[in-house]
Amino acid sequence: MIFPEELTIRDVTLRDGLQNESIFVETDEKVKWIDRLLDAGFVRLEVTSFVHPKWIPALRDADELAQRLPARPGVEYEALVPNRRGWERFVNTNIHNAIFVLSASTRHNQANLNRTTDESLAEVVQLAGEAVRQGRKVMGGIATAFVCPYAGVVPYREVERIAERLVASGVNEIGLADTIGKATPRMVYEYCSRLRERFPDVSISLHLHDTYGYGLANVLAGIQAGARLFDVAQAGLGGCPYAPGAPGNVRASQVIQFLERQGIKTGLAIEKIRKLDEDFSRLLRAKKAAR
Repeated sequence: MIFPEELTIRDVTLRDGLQNESIFVETDEKVKWIDRLLDAGFVRLEVTSFVHPKWIPALRDADELAQRLPARPGVEYEALVPNRRGWERFVNTNIHNAIFVLSASTRHNQANLNRTTDESLAEVVQLAGEAVRQGRKVMGGIATAFVCPYAGVVPYREVERIAERLVASGVNEIGLADTIGKATPRMVYEYCSRLRERFPDVSISLHLHDTYGYGLANVLAGIQAGARLFDVAQAGLGGCPYAPGAPGNVRASQVIQFLERQGIKTGLAIEKIRKLDEDFSRLLRAKKAAR
């Protein structure tokens, strides 16, 4: 088995972790959480999405938050860009990394973005090209890369077809999302290893959820297949409003402890992560109770 010396862990709490919540965390509070995440050692943070506030009210402060991000050397802030309108908002910020997302399953893409996968792909390819020409770092995120809540298992060939177009447009990283947490370790290994073989110069990242308790097993399968960047959320928060039954993301403290007990460095302070985990859970409970 392969056990790399180190891996990169990206925190997605403030984007994916909050997008399915019914409460709103104020911008001031989010900035404080970002400071704490940075102090715990995170250098990659997905902080928001430039989606219409009507669809994701919890992220309605994306423009303000983007202007208030703490400046720290070596830190990369990232934001999800769903369409051209989102791109027009994104380019007016100092966030350098753009994450363009579409679904491998057309049925989920229609529920999420109100268009087919191919329609989204055509727009994403165009926007990614613009981002590359601006010198930005660009990631192509493929949602429902393994299983769709409406159509079941997504064939690998469909994921590769999308990845091929994204790579041709200049993306630096392909992110596979197990949006509803139903991928098996075998699927994760197969899809990631085949993509690594097909696109050896492109980074592969994994965004995992944990429906069946396979989360850590899927992390290990991804490592064996060559993935070197993994998304986590504090308190295991997260889920997709357009994926019925979608569970939370893999829990930050659990993933980091799992890796470090195997001698894999993450650069993160596990005790600070555990405290973040507890405090974020407490914050959301308090906000829900106060409604």
